[in-house]
Amino acid sequence: MRDEIATAVFFVTRLVKKHEKLSAQQVDAFALKLMTILFEKYRGHWHPDCPSKGQAFRCIRINNNENKDPVLERACSESNVNFFHLGLPKEMTIWVDPFEVCCRYGEKKHPFTIASFKGRWENWELAQHISFAVNRATADCSSGTSSDEESCDREPRVIPKVNNPKSIYQVVENFRPSFQPWFCLPRRKHLADGRGSLLGTAYHPVTRNPKWCRPTGRRVDRYHWVNTQLHSDQAAPSEPEEGALSSLKQK
Repeated sequence: MRDEIATAVFFVTRLVKKHEKLSAQQVDAFALKLMTILFEKYRGHWHPDCPSKGQAFRCIRINNNENKDPVLERACSESNVNFFHLGLPKEMTIWVDPFEVCCRYGEKKHPFTIASFKGRWENWELAQHISFAVNRATADCSSGTSSDEESCDREPRVIPKVNNPKSIYQVVENFRPSFQPWFCLPRRKHLADGRGSLLGTAYHPVTRNPKWCRPTGRRVDRYHWVNTQLHSDQAAPSEPEEGALSSLKQK
């Protein structure tokens, strides 16, 4: 229960810090009160053998019908913080269950996993995974979507659950670098006689023989048979042939 509550509190406080309405001291005081209240509320309603039992009792929910969750409102009251300065989404549900903490933005959207404790997690891995969820929250909040709007039909991308946090998928998602493709580099105008390379140097292309200067040779045609003897005999055109060619040009 300790890890799940700490994850939920850390997730909420990260959302509050993104809003930048409270000072660091106010955020710390709110987080301490929220953690104390959740421990007090969940004691006696925590069932690791049946995680879904008491799920509705443990959830933290904000929607159009109830814009203030009782637990969050109490934490704000005891820490002298204005609830609306938290900057939380208008519609948000957080389920704090044994071995898993999930969240949903909008009443008609699908929930996603913030953290799953079915495997071993390092502290930095857990913080990194929660940061992805926080960025997802701020993106949804900035778009201003709600269940009353038509945009609610657009389903968000679900953060997948990774039972093994040391898997290749987890490492790639957490540490995906941003590459600058070399072909997006601007063309250097001062390299008029050469071509720009990756290091900014210039090289001159190899000069090829133009088409009209290529040496004559045997014609290779994959679709027609070529008489080699006739080709060798016609290396130099005769005088009648030259006259025929000149007459055709005059026509």
